[in-house]
Amino acid sequence: MPASTLLFWNKLFDEKKPRSWWQRLRHWLSLALQLIILAAVVSALVDPLWSWQKEKQRRLVLVLDNSASMQATNSDGQTRLEAAKQAATAIVRSLRDGDQMAIVAAGGRPEVIWGMTNHQRWLTDALEATDATDAPAAIEESMELASRLLSGLEGEGETIVLTDGCSPGIEGWEEREDLQVLGVGESTDNIGITRYQVRRSLIDAIGYQVLVDVTNYSDEPSECRLELDLDGSLIDVLPLRLEPNETLTRIVNHTSAAGGTMNAKLDANDALTVDNAAQAILPTRNKIPITLYSEGNLFLASVLNSIPLVDLTIQADYQPGGKQAAIHVFDKKLPDELPAGPVLVVDPQQKSQYFEVGDEIDQPIVAKVDTDSPLAQHMRLDNVLFPGAKRLEFAESVQNNVKMLIQDPYDAPLLAQIRRSSGDVVVLTCSLEKGDLPLRIAFPVLIKNTVEWFQGESGQLRPAASAGEMIAIRIDAIAAAGSTNSADVTAETPNEDLTIIESSLPEDQKEYELLAPDGSTSPVAVGDSMATIGPLLEAGVWQLRPVAAEIQKEDSENAEVADSGNSPREDSELTSDAIPIACNLVSSVESDLRPKVELPQAKELDGMVLGGRSIWFYLTMLALCLIAIEWWLYQRRIVG
Repeated sequence: MPASTLLFWNKLFDEKKPRSWWQRLRHWLSLALQLIILAAVVSALVDPLWSWQKEKQRRLVLVLDNSASMQATNSDGQTRLEAAKQAATAIVRSLRDGDQMAIVAAGGRPEVIWGMTNHQRWLTDALEATDATDAPAAIEESMELASRLLSGLEGEGETIVLTDGCSPGIEGWEEREDLQVLGVGESTDNIGITRYQVRRSLIDAIGYQVLVDVTNYSDEPSECRLELDLDGSLIDVLPLRLEPNETLTRIVNHTSAAGGTMNAKLDANDALTVDNAAQAILPTRNKIPITLYSEGNLFLASVLNSIPLVDLTIQADYQPGGKQAAIHVFDKKLPDELPAGPVLVVDPQQKSQYFEVGDEIDQPIVAKVDTDSPLAQHMRLDNVLFPGAKRLEFAESVQNNVKMLIQDPYDAPLLAQIRRSSGDVVVLTCSLEKGDLPLRIAFPVLIKNTVEWFQGESGQLRPAASAGEMIAIRIDAIAAAGSTNSADVTAETPNEDLTIIESSLPEDQKEYELLAPDGSTSPVAVGDSMATIGPLLEAGVWQLRPVAAEIQKEDSENAEVADSGNSPREDSELTSDAIPIACNLVSSVESDLRPKVELPQAKELDGMVLGGRSIWFYLTMLALCLIAIEWWLYQRRIVG
């Protein structure tokens, strides 16, 4: 602006001259600070390392325990696995430049979640995606896998284990120099189901037994209730009182022809819920079609009708090619050739292709009984007469396959079993009208034993698997009714440690799939009539089922189209020919939530985040501080 004189301005400047030396250099200091800030930013972009960092680059393998016990809830409402993930994230963020890390999950089986990398984002994402399993911990196996990952790598190798300390053998881990074990969680009391199985009764066609163990893992007595239900229908409620560290065993007997899923639920408010429930498969008992060929035998018809699950049909004569029955019963009169399938012959009056009928036996008193045979069990026949019994002469073709079950003092057969590939033949040489055998308890027991023997014992027990276990399923193991008894069917097992489950799936099926409790499916390979699945890492009911032909065709067409964008099939509907497999935790190790040893806690690992940063981090922090100082001294405006 034009001014008439500068006299007054000069006078004002003389009065306001800088009184301090640093005020005279204010512009030089500002320039110096800005140059230092620029140098710090450039140095940060160069990303230098300390010399000791270059010489000691670390190679870490983080073993994350994601077993069933890691689902236990702490007093702060956080699960042990969540606490372990938080500590693991702190370790990832503490990685220095040049360090590398891999992550191994140790729930049920060792699994590499992410391989060696220095990309922190990938590692943290892999940690977040790791879910808890319902299987026991495999810490030892995971540490062996970590050693293999570290072998051959340059730099210092170290394994860090994040666990709750409940695994056996943890006492000797602190002796290893290359191993650091950090604990998560706190010692917690717990009650859990540690054994659970259901089986059909061997003496009652519709009976079954439930075996359950409940253990109290605490130093105080506890009370709870155990509820049993079959497909939602309440069966029993058992009140339980458990002393400290006590295991109670309960065996419950019930009857039901219907099968399904037998559920056990423990009414206990504790930190771990996965061991408060268990499931098992109860096989269904189906009706047995039996045809009696007789001109009228009230005793035999009454006994067959009294056996549960028997669907009896009575005919006068056997007609080849007619309606086929699961079991054929012939009274006196025999056809020229006995049909295939299980056959019971009572008081034969004529020969067959397996034996000749001779004269009556004088004084046919019972002298010998093969009590080891299922057909002759639970009977008392000492000195009992079998009036009207006739001598039998067996054909040479079957003499090696004949088993004498009941004999007289002269070893004449009164009850005999003929083994054949198309179905066993049981012959009772006794006239039911001439003696009092039909009035004795032994007679209905004998007929019941025979019918159940023909039916076979397959399906008496379909074992419930333990989480983390491998299961082998025989595709062609169960013989249909009318063929050999299942006890005689043998197959090679791939591993003696595997649990073998019998099935009736079609052997000629090309593809099978495994349906998990969460609805996801995975393909199953079948070789030598065996399907090996597992380890099962989730508690619940799994399903092995054939893949439908149209699904196989659809999958084949999708495989031919690259980048088709089709998502995997998520059909969770169960089919009638699916084989259910129950899987439970039932682990005394995982249910005991008290650590075996006292471990250094991983709660304070967030403090490690700043300790291992590279120099560029501190240079950037210095630059930010200098910017703030420069603004405070020279850029802000003071009014007053």
